[in-house]
Amino acid sequence: MSLDLLVAAASIAAAEPDPGLPPDRLRLTLEYRSPPDCTVERGRMAKLLKGERFSLEPLDDLLPCFLVLQFPGVRRRMAPESLFEAAGALAEEMGLISAVPDIGASFVVAPDAPGRSESVADAFLDLTCLVAPDETLADDWAIDAINVKPVWARGITGRGVLVAQPDTGVADHPELAGMLDLGQAWNTLTATADPTDPLSADMSSPGHGTATSSTLASRAPGRVFGAAPGAEVVPIRCIDAVVLGLDPTPVARAILHAVHIGADVISMSLGGVLYSRAMAAALERAAAAGIVIVSAAGNCLQPITVYPARDPNAVGMAGTNHLDQPWKGTSRGSRIAAAAPAENVRVARRRPDDQGQGTTGPSQGTSFAAALTAGVAALWIEHHGRQHLRDEAARVGITVNDLFRTALKASARRPADWQSGMGAGIVDADALLRLELSRIQPLSAPESAAPPPEDAILAALDESYVQIETGADDWPRIGAEAIYLLGDAWLRENRAAGVPVETTACPRPSPGLVRAMPEPVMRGLAARRDAGAFTPPLIAATGPSAQYAKLLAAGQPGTAESSAKLSEPEAKARLSGEGAGRLMAKTRTCFDRLQACGLGDRDAQARVLEGAEGVIRMAAEDRLHQLDLPGRIALEALVRIQDRPAFRVTDDSVDIDDPLAGDWAPFLGLVANLPDWTRSVGRIDLDGIHIGSGFLIGGGQVMTNRHVLEACADELTGPGGTLWRFGRGAVTIDFSETADGSQCHALTGVVMAGPDPIGGVERLGHLDMALLSLDAAAPGLPRALPLARQLDDAAEMVVIGYPARPGTSAFVDPATGAISREIGTRLREIFGTDYGRKYVAPGHVMQGPGRLPGDSEGWAASHDCTTLGGNSGSVLVQFTATPAVAGLHFSGAPLTANKAHALGQVDRSRFGPIPGATWL
Repeated sequence: MSLDLLVAAASIAAAEPDPGLPPDRLRLTLEYRSPPDCTVERGRMAKLLKGERFSLEPLDDLLPCFLVLQFPGVRRRMAPESLFEAAGALAEEMGLISAVPDIGASFVVAPDAPGRSESVADAFLDLTCLVAPDETLADDWAIDAINVKPVWARGITGRGVLVAQPDTGVADHPELAGMLDLGQAWNTLTATADPTDPLSADMSSPGHGTATSSTLASRAPGRVFGAAPGAEVVPIRCIDAVVLGLDPTPVARAILHAVHIGADVISMSLGGVLYSRAMAAALERAAAAGIVIVSAAGNCLQPITVYPARDPNAVGMAGTNHLDQPWKGTSRGSRIAAAAPAENVRVARRRPDDQGQGTTGPSQGTSFAAALTAGVAALWIEHHGRQHLRDEAARVGITVNDLFRTALKASARRPADWQSGMGAGIVDADALLRLELSRIQPLSAPESAAPPPEDAILAALDESYVQIETGADDWPRIGAEAIYLLGDAWLRENRAAGVPVETTACPRPSPGLVRAMPEPVMRGLAARRDAGAFTPPLIAATGPSAQYAKLLAAGQPGTAESSAKLSEPEAKARLSGEGAGRLMAKTRTCFDRLQACGLGDRDAQARVLEGAEGVIRMAAEDRLHQLDLPGRIALEALVRIQDRPAFRVTDDSVDIDDPLAGDWAPFLGLVANLPDWTRSVGRIDLDGIHIGSGFLIGGGQVMTNRHVLEACADELTGPGGTLWRFGRGAVTIDFSETADGSQCHALTGVVMAGPDPIGGVERLGHLDMALLSLDAAAPGLPRALPLARQLDDAAEMVVIGYPARPGTSAFVDPATGAISREIGTRLREIFGTDYGRKYVAPGHVMQGPGRLPGDSEGWAASHDCTTLGGNSGSVLVQFTATPAVAGLHFSGAPLTANKAHALGQVDRSRFGPIPGATWL
């Protein structure tokens, strides 16, 4: 097994160690079978890594079998699969129980993150997870819901109880006055005693620690009501993001700091679909020390309880609203103990660039359910006394944490229509404190287990967590990677988060996991659709109905009019009149042509025709939100026929008699020398797996997206320079129409790449471009394409690339907000679509460079051509008087807008010029 990645990292690392555990560093936590001699192990490590530029230090003296390997100054820009492969190799060479890399788990949504936009993904979250802020609710409704005021009336406020809070740290805010114990605070990221939240715009969750601590212990007077206003909160800064980029190692160290300072409660409003041996050991040590550990169940991954809430040493909390119903975004499951308010809970707010002015407002997330319950735990500890609770727990033979969980469940208020998987009920602080300790028996409270999951991946995920807890077989070594892969598989099949770029690459198991491959993991990964792209959803129910009306109404006979040229009133008027009849006739003709070509299922097409008139009428009347699932399928089919075609490339050109050509046929017939452009576009593969598209430019270089490069190569960047490593398999480009290998060439290196990682999310201010090298003298290479200096508004153009099968997350049933695989399945039946081959998609530029919100560099434009996962890196050819390549496609939101870099603007930017390019 190879350690090349770690050897390369050591070659570019800084000579001096980093202070603390910075959030973006290349880092692994190593678990030994017995406490190691750090000096001896450093010598062994230096031989393996062929250098001394690394740090190897104990995680904490409370866990003497764990060491942390870190590469000073080396930023973590490697794929998790590469990190797990390197970790597995290291564990084998060093004889370790486990080696777990920090990978920045990114599987959970931060519902109250600043800067939420009106993007398609945000619309998806609004549909499936989030609720609108409600300022009409009383400021103290959440405190009333958990019945805290009767406890306060008896003088119990949490006095003398120390609550540790691992989070983003805290910022100055009036609501936090008098409640913080900064003398015992810590910052695991910098190894200092300063827990200040920097409120950086680069953080995913700035201000989160301020918000959660306020719901825990805010004092009167004020608008935020903390559950335990007499408790002392110790902020421990250990993360920049509670959900995105969550690293377990600094969190584990934060938990252990709580043990060192003698905390009574740990409030953990963080988590992800991850597992960490170090965090699990830290939680076990904290529970053994008599600490109550409360953790948030998770947000916007409704069937999944995140880690650490599902750890046996954590009290997992789900979320409810003011009606005692589950918050729409709450996670749930058999590991949930109880629930507490998580929707429209008033919190203290600090934001980047708020000029130091703290505000308050309603927020949502199970973070607040956990913080409120941690406050209730503080009341419980004050009421009974710390030592009394520890004595009672010892008498019964359990931890104080288990005693609290059992009492919480036994005293919970259970509404009549309580749902399974939400725990025993809603926290009732007064009932909890009135419950005599002698009456609390382990497992005495009724369980509220969710039924076994039907989803094969979810079932495998649950079973894997259980196997990890047993510690049997290879699970200690492979558990973290298994959870990561199963979490990624479930996410690809069921969710969209952020604005994903179009990439089809799924992470692959490391050689060590392949050799062990437990049955649950094998079963879960087998249920994953490896070809599925992680693309954003098509949403009819959350606002884009006017966009659909424009798409359906576009086109006049004999023209290539696009939806970009229509206003909303014009579109609806046309659909209410003659446009409906024209669209129906066009649909019938298209289906007849498809049948003549032997494409598509006749019965599926007939069902579309049966419902088409009703769908068109609903679009004209702004009633698309009322569509049922068959209507939704008909809507998507009509749009594909009317405004968003994609044509197979055959013999380097497009057949203008293609069944979907319709109004685009005259335009396609006039496109000059289309084969000259299609021949130079190829499919980029990793070991034969489609990961994107690319095209040949001058200097024997292939232009594609940086995020396509990230899918097949690892970037190592540090004080000693930047290295790109093709270590995951053979990277090739195939210029043939069906990517059959007949025109395949090896990609050998990286000429240039945008400086910032893309990480699977659309970032308009970052350059999503890469130039890859190949053998320019190789026989059979097509011509290098010339580039255009200008991308014109409303210009006619085509995108040429290799669309892949859309992932199931691309289709949402508006009636339920759930993913419907049936939509994608039926569309493929209707059109007989063949993915992974070369297509030409015509359209127009919608918004030219410099007009898109968030485009700080002025180099992004939007277009309305059809794209799917796999189109990343496609060429955008502008057909003006002098046709040329004007753009590089990099992301898409189906039926809304697709994005491309305007190459002229990139060339003139601070990152230009583009090397090797020929300009017209």
